[in-house]
Amino acid sequence: MDIATELAKVKTQTCTQNTADAKCTSAWLAANINVGRDGNGGVVAAYCTDRYLVLQTTMKPGWATDMDDISQAPGGTMDDGTACVTGEISATMSQLETQVFPLESVYELWGTDDDLQNKDYFDQCTLASGETLCAQATGQSDAGRYFSDGASVEYALPSDAGIGITVAGQSIYPLYSNTLQITLESCEVDSCNEHVGQGGGQPHLHGDPFSMTAGKCLYSAENYTGTDGTEDITVHPPVIGFSYDGPLIYGRYLSNAAPGFSTGLDNCGGHAHGDYVYHYHSQIIQATTTSSNKGISKITNTGKTYPAFVPGVMNCWAAKINDLNGGSTNIFWTKNKDKDLTAVCDGSTAYWVKDGYCLPGADNYDTCTTTTTTTTTTAADDTTTTTTTTTTAADDTTTSGATSVVASLAAAAAAVAAAM
Repeated sequence: MDIATELAKVKTQTCTQNTADAKCTSAWLAANINVGRDGNGGVVAAYCTDRYLVLQTTMKPGWATDMDDISQAPGGTMDDGTACVTGEISATMSQLETQVFPLESVYELWGTDDDLQNKDYFDQCTLASGETLCAQATGQSDAGRYFSDGASVEYALPSDAGIGITVAGQSIYPLYSNTLQITLESCEVDSCNEHVGQGGGQPHLHGDPFSMTAGKCLYSAENYTGTDGTEDITVHPPVIGFSYDGPLIYGRYLSNAAPGFSTGLDNCGGHAHGDYVYHYHSQIIQATTTSSNKGISKITNTGKTYPAFVPGVMNCWAAKINDLNGGSTNIFWTKNKDKDLTAVCDGSTAYWVKDGYCLPGADNYDTCTTTTTTTTTTAADDTTTTTTTTTTAADDTTTSGATSVVASLAAAAAAVAAAM
């Protein structure tokens, strides 16, 4: 994917950018958008319109995964009929994904934490004869449906889609797989709680991307820093993601002395305290294996307790997922695809753009330049040519420069001999 080309397709609109919301300032975005441990995180641009925070992302996690260690891949087959293995290289996204989150002035909290408080707004499934709600149903596709075992366990969260996005641009799914089983119990996520599902694409999370090892997964104790910049686990946990219903997702508590620790998390996985409006936290809960576990011995492993790692939103969304466009039509499920709705406000002054890229509509777009570097190696003489291309976004003018390097020692020696 040519990121610069895809980013240039982002639309612009006439609107007044919201800068009153703290996360809509350039300073907040710069401090919280994560380029990834390897510098290759998914987020390419972040900005606010008058109603939404918008991320343009490749959906990449931004760190080295451990998916080759997963013992039970989710299943599925490749085009040639061979079995899929979740650790295989995932598909490259063909275009940037637009991810949208309503601002605090737009979303409305329920004031309750009921498992099913958003069930009536799941209206994108194809109802079978006799159905009135988009609950999971035997023999039906999971598309557009919420979790249900058909009996007593139901959660109004998507059974086949994400509940949010990390600050690095990776998709966050519920703790449960589409079979309503905690993914750890089914042995299908790596140490960062991610996998690639049967649909392919980039890895997505089914749990908290925290690691006790510094520099691993999305965040670790090193990301808890005091005002002096040193590690301090008694501070409030860092922002790790954005929930589709609006509230932010913060990391897990590492100290009972941290602000808000004494204010318990509700059934949705969040709380409000002090100067912090309602927000979610990742957390560790105690779970118990069922007879559907994928351990070596199902019978022996049934009924065992183990820690499960909630990725923020737990059993419900705390905010209403209807009417997010201020109109009569519920666009919650289609907002990520509405390019007019997510267009950049012309002349935006508050935004974050990854180094080397330009955002249409930004106040610097007329003078912004995009720089790309391409390296080509010629097998015959083992020479490497590096081409640097600089493009001015406004008028699409391009300048290029190329340098050649003789890569092999043998070729270098021959060149020296020829010159003598």
